[in-house]
Amino acid sequence: MSKNKKSKSKREQKEEQQAQKVMKIVFVSLVILGLFMLIGFSLLS
Repeated sequence: MSKNKKSKSKREQKEEQQAQKVMKIVFVSLVILGLFMLIGFSLLS
């Protein structure tokens, strides 16, 4: 049972790291999109 708990915690750690990575990618892409929108609006007006 202890092996099962260890592998489960490893799996949970891996999932947590992957979720953090995805959130970081989403956040950075939103920031870049916002910058493009600001540049676009400033060029149009």
